[in-house]
Amino acid sequence: MKRYIGIICAAIIFFSMQSCMIKRGANMDFAKGTKLSGGAEIVSINVPGILMKTFIRGKIRELREDDPALALALKKIKKIKLMAVSGGGRDSNLYDKFNSYLVKNDFEELMSIYSDGSKISINTKTKGDRIKNVMLGITDEEDQVFVDLKSDINLNELNQLIEHYESSQQNKKDKKMENSEES
Repeated sequence: MKRYIGIICAAIIFFSMQSCMIKRGANMDFAKGTKLSGGAEIVSINVPGILMKTFIRGKIRELREDDPALALALKKIKKIKLMAVSGGGRDSNLYDKFNSYLVKNDFEELMSIYSDGSKISINTKTKGDRIKNVMLGITDEEDQVFVDLKSDINLNELNQLIEHYESSQQNKKDKKMENSEES
């Protein structure tokens, strides 16, 4: 009986780890079947929430004391998907497919940032007052990175997180000003 339980546990662990393997193909719906240039390389990583929480549980405990808002946000993440495309360039239609996927699936653009020739797009899908999905799209001259976070964070919790970081940044600036005045 113990042998059968051991075999079943090993099979469950094996299948859990298989979903976390690094793959050479697309793992996001909008990118499947996309034709890329010959030199383009795709790397995809899926990390299920159970596996992620297993590895960062200790870090979350440490963060509860230092940064409780971040610990709460990390606790609410259910699953992470990452896809990096290297060498595809902006001439590929992958970023256009990403944008049409966002529109088709009712994502709202939270913000778009242009920095050093790179474009960063942060998009959310909400249900009621909860953020269920966050999609990040980062593109520059040669590379593109897409991140899909499945979460269950409340908008009030997100506001608390933002306020916490704004106040901590202000406190750092105030301390820096005090130290420079004393010198």
